[in-house]
Amino acid sequence: MKIIIAPDSFKDALSARGVAEAIQQGIKMASPEDETVVFPLGDGGEGSSEILGNHLNAVKKVVKVEDALGRPVEAYYYFSKENRTALIEMAQASGLQRISYDERNCMEASSFGTGQLILDAIRSGAVRIVLAIGGSATNDAGMGMAAALGIKFYDKNNRLLKGKGRELQQVHHYDKSQSLMQTGIAVEVLCDVENPLFGKKGAAYVYARQKGAGDEEIELLDKGLRHFSAVVRKQEERELADISGAGAAGGLGFGTMAFLNAKLQKGIDLMLELTGFDTQIRGADFIITGEGKIDNQTIHGKLIQGISQHARKQNISVIALCGTMDITTESILKLGLQAVFSIQSRPGTLANALRRTRYDLMLTAFNVRHLLNT
Repeated sequence: MKIIIAPDSFKDALSARGVAEAIQQGIKMASPEDETVVFPLGDGGEGSSEILGNHLNAVKKVVKVEDALGRPVEAYYYFSKENRTALIEMAQASGLQRISYDERNCMEASSFGTGQLILDAIRSGAVRIVLAIGGSATNDAGMGMAAALGIKFYDKNNRLLKGKGRELQQVHHYDKSQSLMQTGIAVEVLCDVENPLFGKKGAAYVYARQKGAGDEEIELLDKGLRHFSAVVRKQEERELADISGAGAAGGLGFGTMAFLNAKLQKGIDLMLELTGFDTQIRGADFIITGEGKIDNQTIHGKLIQGISQHARKQNISVIALCGTMDITTESILKLGLQAVFSIQSRPGTLANALRRTRYDLMLTAFNVRHLLNT
């Protein structure tokens, strides 16, 4: 039997590759003669650039940049010289992973470091930039990113602004004459949220609290995003704030469209295209996928939904494994899955569950493989 193992990461427990290898181990224990293909994936969140880099045989480039709070850090991206393609993850520079919980402050945070990564890719000769924007610590609508690329933002007194969340309301105009962004570079953004830039479903109201903002700050940030979009609309003569995904990553989705002419794409769609997923799964009997939590939101453009859609075109059955399972039978059928299994087999704390993830994945995969023989 040929089985493709194509999971996402299990957050705080195992990387996508770690998950895939644990599943592979369980399958091999149950049926050593099986052909198993380890094919870790992601949908645009943390780890996506590494996954894509490995699939495309890209080289890892380490760059000195600023984190979301302006401190020097070393971040990386992947560059394929053959395809002149850069695979960048904003979380590497401007992500929550770089700062402690107590330091979260999206009023002061900036996406400047993400712009520095993009600039290095441009200088390395990239003609295609794939930007994953999950896990951001910012709410600056990409103003910091644009500043790193040479775009100057000014207040009404013509004072230069740095590009932080709290400065959004102060922007009066901006100057792109010294922009380092070159024509002919295609920017594609892995984006799996559909939020507009501002409003009750926008970047501030939905995501700023987890980035350290209180009620008053959320309101100020939302007003800032609304004001900033008006300035951009006036200068660019186009409306971008209501486009699906504009509010992703604290408005970075909006900023990439405004200043990089980027195209926002569902992360899983672009991931499957770049990795050649359709070709890789040809002739497979089953696909085993999974992620830390499967719930009724999984049907909305997430990795498992994308895998299932592509598998159905080739009549390949898909089984999903997860840590937490909170999904209705109706949603399982809507996803087109053969079955969903939680790897949890005993009561316990979250900490214990995370520690046992590798073993529980292996054991569940072992049992699932035996079940396929019946």
